[in-house]
Amino acid sequence: MFRSIHLLAAVGMLAATGCLSGSYDEGYKTSLERYRGESEFQRLHKEPKDLADARLTLRVPKLFDKEEKPDSKEQLSLLKDVPGLRITCRTEREAAGAKRQVVLSVGVVLDKESGVEDVKKRILDQVRKEKAFAKESWAAEAAGTGPAWSVLKLSGQQPFSESVASVPAIKNSEGETQIWVASDPDKKVSAVLEWRVPKELAAEVPLAELAGLVARTVEFKALAEQAKAAEPAKPGEPAKPGEPAKPGEPAKPAAP
Repeated sequence: MFRSIHLLAAVGMLAATGCLSGSYDEGYKTSLERYRGESEFQRLHKEPKDLADARLTLRVPKLFDKEEKPDSKEQLSLLKDVPGLRITCRTEREAAGAKRQVVLSVGVVLDKESGVEDVKKRILDQVRKEKAFAKESWAAEAAGTGPAWSVLKLSGQQPFSESVASVPAIKNSEGETQIWVASDPDKKVSAVLEWRVPKELAAEVPLAELAGLVARTVEFKALAEQAKAAEPAKPGEPAKPGEPAKPGEPAKPAAP
């Protein structure tokens, strides 16, 4: 009798140990994956950028220390017309006797013009005008669990901005341009990410890693989502913080 009780107790302890071990292994795996993800994204700014009235958000690499508006006269893009251009992030570094630019141009195309095939055609038509890229075509690229991306990877001789003795110039040199395009047809938003890295800075700026990392942070928002936050209060209800009130009602101040 006592022998049977001891045997059952031993089996129970072994089973419990196995369950605990399995739970520990699963928890450790989850923690490790989360740590790796957090470590990976440390190369990007923590706060996302809101573009096109927050219809698109994304996080950009910390290496960029300058921003240009769409009306900048400096030619940093391979494309003469980046669809929906909103902002150009760049950094300048010394390499091979000249100051050279690493650039990320971001376009956001909205509503009736946001059809992804039309956006891709506008880009490809420009790219193919360059003799070296006359036969280029789009390739599919996965970026986590987010939207599907179409990508052009253009390597070889192409025009890059550089400066020698404070004299800027556009010169043909070796390097890579990557153009990433994705859309959310339900929210009527398309994104265009154009990366440009001269060969001399390729080791410092691992484009193969950064392009996909930034693409994974892109989020689309519908116009309705933005309008909802600014809806006035219903009759008889006080306005929400920061929202306009109905006629005859005092507006409620925004929270500090």
